[in-house]
Amino acid sequence: MGDFKEHYEAGKSVAVLAAVAGLLFTLNGGGDFGEGVIVAAGIGAVVLATSLLPDIDHQASKPRQAAGRVGIVTVVGGILGLVIFVPDIVDQLGLIVTTFGITGNPSSLGFGVLVVGGSILLASGGEMFDSLTTHRGFTHSVPFVVFLGVVTILVTWHLSSYGGIFAVFAGQNGVLVGVAAAIGTLVHLGVDSK
Repeated sequence: MGDFKEHYEAGKSVAVLAAVAGLLFTLNGGGDFGEGVIVAAGIGAVVLATSLLPDIDHQASKPRQAAGRVGIVTVVGGILGLVIFVPDIVDQLGLIVTTFGITGNPSSLGFGVLVVGGSILLASGGEMFDSLTTHRGFTHSVPFVVFLGVVTILVTWHLSSYGGIFAVFAGQNGVLVGVAAAIGTLVHLGVDSK
């Protein structure tokens, strides 16, 4: 089980190798040197970041400690956002409630469902979050490696649609970044297996 420094050093070493491989792969695929350097930098940064990412579930990690506050804001903001910006969904929730024989204004019933559901989530969310993010749990598994790789590909492709410097990550270069995310996570798992 490695500490931060071991994960960082292993991630840094593999990031350099992956960046060089990404540069060569891009050049071999017909890209110019500028494109290759951008792709290499992206791959290196992603490998390094994802070699550290699985420990986000550690009890002492800053993101995990902040998650409680973020969760509260997300639940309250989500309820308010639905009521203000998408009132039709609130009405639909109310109509679902009326199918159980409860009468009343669909908007009020829907709002009631959101308040009760939000309250239950806030009351039990901490325990659920802890059970889902046990250290060395999901973020230290092969399914997480695959999940992170696929999500990274999709996000990279989406960013490429904005053009500019991100345009180089369309197509196969986006896949390279997704593979880099998977490799970085595997580096973390490898350090932990020692």
